[in-house]
Amino acid sequence: MNRIRDSLHLLIFKTFRAQRNKIRPKLSGIGLSVGQPKVLQYLSEHTECMQKDLAAYCDVEPATISKMLDTMEKNGLVKREDRKENRRAFRIVLTEEGALRLAAWDEICRSIDAVSLHGFTPEEERQFKDYLCRMYENLTGRILT
Repeated sequence: MNRIRDSLHLLIFKTFRAQRNKIRPKLSGIGLSVGQPKVLQYLSEHTECMQKDLAAYCDVEPATISKMLDTMEKNGLVKREDRKENRRAFRIVLTEEGALRLAAWDEICRSIDAVSLHGFTPEEERQFKDYLCRMYENLTGRILT
């Protein structure tokens, strides 16, 4: 018996760490920090959003997103705008600089994905992604869209 190959949680953990070790050094090279690409991705798909929606998408507390948005706004990646219909809430939008850094991030991810999935057939890649989505849904009760 091979302890690692027979242990799902160890396989997932080791694979996650290997991927993170490839990605993290490139993250700072494009002027982003941990967690910021997910925020930029969400904002690119939702032309405007509320902070609570963003926190739910990122699986973090609203206070965590608030701090992250402060930094991202200072760096010119996002912009908070007042909402006329609710003066206590802000609308969060992606800036042009944020979109440029997201494009750089997407390119990094595509290259790491290509390395990660080397040797997989298109059908195996689709099945693998389906399995990961099902695992996430089983663990969280939420469907990935």
